[in-house]
Amino acid sequence: MKLRGDSLVRGQLKEDLKKGSIAHAYLMAGRSSEEKKEIVMWFVQGLLCLEPEDGHPCNACVSCQAWLQQLHPDYHYLQPEGNSLKMEQLRLWNSFFRYRPNLGRHQVFLLEQPELLTAPAANSLLKVLEEPLPGTVFLLTTEDERSLLPTIVSRCRVVYFRGGGEKLGSGEEQEADSFVRILKDGTPAKLLKELRLLGSDRGVARNLLQAVLTVLEREYRFERKSSLATCLSLLLEGMRQLEENASVPLVLSLTLYRVQRKLQCGSTIVLESRDENG
Repeated sequence: MKLRGDSLVRGQLKEDLKKGSIAHAYLMAGRSSEEKKEIVMWFVQGLLCLEPEDGHPCNACVSCQAWLQQLHPDYHYLQPEGNSLKMEQLRLWNSFFRYRPNLGRHQVFLLEQPELLTAPAANSLLKVLEEPLPGTVFLLTTEDERSLLPTIVSRCRVVYFRGGGEKLGSGEEQEADSFVRILKDGTPAKLLKELRLLGSDRGVARNLLQAVLTVLEREYRFERKSSLATCLSLLLEGMRQLEENASVPLVLSLTLYRVQRKLQCGSTIVLESRDENG
């Protein structure tokens, strides 16, 4: 099956399926699109599949057949009712937590727009994520992870969708690496000088932010530093502002200056570690 959309995300999730290194919870962040939905659904099927082939669902086992017929007993889905996700809705899942998967390899719980959880519902979800249940995987899909409780984000493997971006070519990667070096080791004056050379072309600016995002996202996958997660959020916000026709020089300078400050702060807090308050 050939999937559209973000090749970096596809590759990351495929490797998780191929190696069996499945996190107990994923936060799928980034602008919603048909491509994003397609990749999330493919990943759900891969998590349920009994005999995945090279990181892809086989489409032949009884689990895949149930999925393709939209009758899978181990797939559970919730979306907001009105403007919120309520405690009563989350309670619908409680009975499934007592059982192992019925047909697939995992039970998969997909929650859309977790930023709309009421405070009691968010705390209830956090308790579940703090004590992973055997054979379960939670998928949270959101356009803006900044609205979530930091403790919920910290319990998830964060996957950033960039809205259809593909892997970088060698020239783009070299340019991105050069900017990342300035962000990590250069001065604000050096950064501003480089940005002035780019002019005010919106496409060039968007490509630069996507390229820097790709490089830092790769680092985040291995290091899981909270400072890198913040930088990814800043870059995504900058890309959203460009789409809303904000001033190109202003968005680039403010976004990358904030990223530079965060990277040079030297934070070493790892997202997977738990704070003393849980």
